[in-house]
Amino acid sequence: MKTILFVCTGNVCRSPMAEGWARHLLAGRDEIRVMSAGLGTADGQPPSAHAVEAMRQLGVDISGLRSRRLTPELAAEADFIFGLAQSHVDSVIMNFPEAADRVYLLREFDDSAPRTQKDIPDPIGQPLENYLRVREAIVAAMPSVLKFVERSAGARSALRIAIGADHAGLELKNA
Repeated sequence: MKTILFVCTGNVCRSPMAEGWARHLLAGRDEIRVMSAGLGTADGQPPSAHAVEAMRQLGVDISGLRSRRLTPELAAEADFIFGLAQSHVDSVIMNFPEAADRVYLLREFDDSAPRTQKDIPDPIGQPLENYLRVREAIVAAMPSVLKFVERSAGARSALRIAIGADHAGLELKNA
């Protein structure tokens, strides 16, 4: 089973919207699990009312999702971690360097998004219209994300590194 993890700041708007939409698109497929988390959130917060409404308009109910902080265990569980903005990608890599090879920007594979506008903006505290724009950006990006996930092996293999040294570097090599 492949596990996708969507990450934003508070896990109450962008990442739950991405989780909800991905689950909707993957309905009935047990080989891919979808989750979301936040970098700076408290566990147990419901999604924002505007995020719930934006997704409800597409027939997707995210009202039952609850925020959770990104933990080392959650990062280790994920085969694919998608940050909704570059700052999320950078923070995940900085805080969980062992996951760096599994971290991507959500719109990284979305050719319809201009190179300079790959971040999904944070709509928190803004009007519903902003949430609808964020939702549309997530909806537009998701096919390329799922295509990437489906084409990837998903199984993580151990990385083997061989280090050689002469007698002068033996102590460092062993360390």
